Amino acid sequence: MRHHLLPLAALVAVLPAMASAQGLAWVSNTAICPDLRAGAAAEDVLGDSDALLLEPTGLIGMEYRCVFEPALDLDAADLSTSTHTGYCEEPGLITPQLFTFRMERQETPRVSLYDGTETATVFFACP
Repeated sequence: MRHHLLPLAALVAVLPAMASAQGLAWVSNTAICPDLRAGAAAEDVLGDSDALLLEPTGLIGMEYRCVFEPALDLDAADLSTSTHTGYCEEPGLITPQLFTFRMERQETPRVSLYDGTETATVFFACP
């Protein structure tokens, strides 16, 4: 009986993570999703907003960029937590940084970034 549950459990684990597997963008403000889906360059869309784009190796914003290692697994299991080292840079400033991510796959799939500030930065998969 146990062997019959394994394929079902594997399927349930994979379904919520399909947003990442399909190559959808993870953003801090879903208002930019229509422009990204329409094919607008991320730099142009981010330049018109205060949104951030989350990628496996970093964050991108208007005149702001962070890089971290190891790469973030955007397909990680629900409620998994991972910590990464790296740096953020903006014009004239480079800051060493520690990034801790929490994957939440239930209701609305999201990735929360904890970086030592008072509140987490939350990224949502573009619908």
